[in-house]
Amino acid sequence: MKQIPLFPSNRRAQLLSTLCLAVLLAACSGAPREHQLSDLLTPAPIPEGAVESQLPVSMPDVAHGKAIYAAKCFDCHGETGQGDGPKSAQIRAQGGQVAKLNGSILSRNATPAEWFDVITNGRINKLMPGFSQSLPSQNRWDVLSYVWAMALDTPSMQLAQNTYATQCLTCHGAAGKGDGPDAGSAKLQSFADAQWSTSLSLDELSTAMISGTVHSAMKLDDTQRLTLASYVRSMIYNYADPGVVASAPTTGDGRLSLLAVNGTPGGGTVVGLPVVMHAYNSSGEVFSRTAAIDQAGMAYFDGLPRDPSLFYQADATYSGARFFAPPMQFSGTQQLSNTLPLFEVTNDPSVITVSEYHFFVQDVGEGFINVVEFYAFDNLSNRAYINRQSTDNAIRSVRIAVPADATDISFDGPGLGVRYFQDGQTITDSDAVPPGQQSASIVMMYNLPYQGGRAFSVDVAYPVKNWDVLLPDNELRVADMKDTGVQPFHTSTIRIYQPEQPGLIAGGGKIAFKVTGQPRAVPVPGQDNNALLIGAIVFVLTAVTAGFAVFARTRRR
Repeated sequence: MKQIPLFPSNRRAQLLSTLCLAVLLAACSGAPREHQLSDLLTPAPIPEGAVESQLPVSMPDVAHGKAIYAAKCFDCHGETGQGDGPKSAQIRAQGGQVAKLNGSILSRNATPAEWFDVITNGRINKLMPGFSQSLPSQNRWDVLSYVWAMALDTPSMQLAQNTYATQCLTCHGAAGKGDGPDAGSAKLQSFADAQWSTSLSLDELSTAMISGTVHSAMKLDDTQRLTLASYVRSMIYNYADPGVVASAPTTGDGRLSLLAVNGTPGGGTVVGLPVVMHAYNSSGEVFSRTAAIDQAGMAYFDGLPRDPSLFYQADATYSGARFFAPPMQFSGTQQLSNTLPLFEVTNDPSVITVSEYHFFVQDVGEGFINVVEFYAFDNLSNRAYINRQSTDNAIRSVRIAVPADATDISFDGPGLGVRYFQDGQTITDSDAVPPGQQSASIVMMYNLPYQGGRAFSVDVAYPVKNWDVLLPDNELRVADMKDTGVQPFHTSTIRIYQPEQPGLIAGGGKIAFKVTGQPRAVPVPGQDNNALLIGAIVFVLTAVTAGFAVFARTRRR
């Protein structure tokens, strides 16, 4: 099965999901090389003494850091951080040093807190100014994340992600919180703890991977361990591919305006609330802008590129929940406007109903079955539903079940550790469910062991109104369900099974059925699983439930 990649940004919702990013390391591939003093990070060495201890207010953002880098750092450090900016020769002529910001020995030895101190206080003896007065603390963390991003590209990060999945995930968990299935009662360090992560250098993280008997089975060379250390550190900030971010235009003459509306009767004021406008292309987030809601309820974003390959989507956090405006794209016009719906929140799960549940067998192979589960949620209250009952008191909303032996779990949109979080056989969504019918959805994909037949029992946390099972039109069948016939699907047909006695399934109940048969799997030439997935979603949205359209309600798909 072709697995959907998890990169690049957690602020977009397409088939690529962003994890956070990587820190500087000596070359991503190949053997380490010797460095001259002029290659090292300015200053060298980092002086001892107090380091500003303030942690990021929110996760540092590479895309936002790019714009800061262009304004504050480019002239000296150059486009790719190699110390070759237009003012670098003048600084060296005056006796200063202009650092190469990645690929150096010192960049591996410095902790993020020390990096932050350099940006904050500067090193006047090296002719580097400090930015404590001109950049808020959060912006300094943002630009630092962009500097780290330039040290690695997405393919290297994805390689490290695969290494983490095979050698670390069972103990440390998908999001690095130390809650993997093999962790047991042990209290493992959370990699997502910013205070812990900012206190360790890449070399220290790398060395920890070969310490103790528990790590004796890890067979990684120095470069692989450094790359994996960068991936571990990436769990504290938002990754965006530096090549994509650096090459994209960030200015223009376009204007976007949003009318923020609190849809809960008698709801509170939203004046002054920050709204973040994200710009995406097919590779990920390109940049973002922030504006506050004015007295008229408006937020304006000026100077945007009208590149038709970009689409824009705004979000805002209100009452602890994150809300999204519909996506927008320029197509000839210079100004676009839309609304940003906001709501008060409720923690009462009784407002949630599953209006549609579809169990779709996407593919069957030798010894496995590939499944897509589709949930559409109703929230018939006038408040958005969230739930703060998670173990870390983080915001969560609806939850669904996943089989204990499921592998290669992925989602349409940001995946595990980004939008979705797994605790045993429970998956929880961190997006709020806004009021309305079919106002939120989850599309989950995974593989299961399968040989000739399998009984399924799906735990449902909320009442389910309608459900069915969709199978390829081959030798597969569903026992004790009504065969309603076939529908055209992609390059073939699909068979639809519905319960013999339709009716509401109560929350806390189960959806049970058994799939039997072993088809003669003959792939369609040129067909892959991504094409099948897209076809499945289109089929669900059009053929199974007339008029069913939920995807654009929350995040851009």
